[in-house]
Amino acid sequence: MALPSFSYLQCSFAGMDFILRIETALLSPAILSGNRILKTMPAPAFCQAVPPPYFEAIEGNKLYKLAYYLENLASLPPAKRIWSYGSAQSNAMLALSALAQLMGTEFHYVLPYLADALKTQPKGNLALALDRGMQLHIDSKLYRRMTQQAFVPGEHEWIFAEGANHAHVAHGFGYLGAEISEVAGTLGFKQVFLPSGTGSSACHLAASLSGMEVMTTPVYGDTPYLQQVFSAMQPQHHPVILTHEPHYRFGSLYRELWELQAELVAETGISFDLLYDLPAWACILQHRERFKQPWLYLHQGGMKGSATMRERYVRMFGSERPVKLRA
Repeated sequence: MALPSFSYLQCSFAGMDFILRIETALLSPAILSGNRILKTMPAPAFCQAVPPPYFEAIEGNKLYKLAYYLENLASLPPAKRIWSYGSAQSNAMLALSALAQLMGTEFHYVLPYLADALKTQPKGNLALALDRGMQLHIDSKLYRRMTQQAFVPGEHEWIFAEGANHAHVAHGFGYLGAEISEVAGTLGFKQVFLPSGTGSSACHLAASLSGMEVMTTPVYGDTPYLQQVFSAMQPQHHPVILTHEPHYRFGSLYRELWELQAELVAETGISFDLLYDLPAWACILQHRERFKQPWLYLHQGGMKGSATMRERYVRMFGSERPVKLRA
């Protein structure tokens, strides 16, 4: 396995032309051998000291969230234990399990609950993180203390907030911002869109792209939540928040999103993350007049975490069937 690289790909969907930034390894052989790739960028410098197999777990925006630690592995202070919390298929959970392996330390992860099926047969990111040595705690009271920032780690213990957020997140998004700025100089886009969970990625990316409009939509929370996050972070440049109506409940299944996934695959040849990318695309279509060609969409990665959600969709609505493509 080689270090990751990132391709900028010409795409069209529902009558909208856009550029997609995606990890090259996620592209099909047909796309790799075609003429749609406009530019390919190598892994950022902080990846050089990390063994390539770890990038199977540290990918998407988590690669940039953890950049400070990946770049400074040799000089980090000793850590007895890493703590974090979130959902059972979190990409951050998997990424932190790999970081703990790299550091040779324990990783403890807290869930408020876990479905019986996943307790008896872990799947997706949960199974992959457990395989990397993660110690799981299903404890609603401890989870609540963590979300309320009332949990105090012990000596030489670190805690990462939900989504792998920490004090040095901006470090990695400086790298991503520099790459996007360089490519934008060639391809000419001035708008960037990415969905938001905790909102940290969008906020830090906007701060590193002062000459560009960064747009986002809330997937994990709602618009007031994102506004509160951005206000607390006090960046010079806030992302523009686009809201989809009605708001999709995080992690819930919707027939129109399942059909949207089939349309996206049929027209672009790309599989998108079911949890974040699909609500984001529904929002884009609702606000299509806001986008000026060319513009850039940041693929969220997270395809391993989508596996269990895909199973849920198939059980509820059946296999993917492309419906009539949107005009």
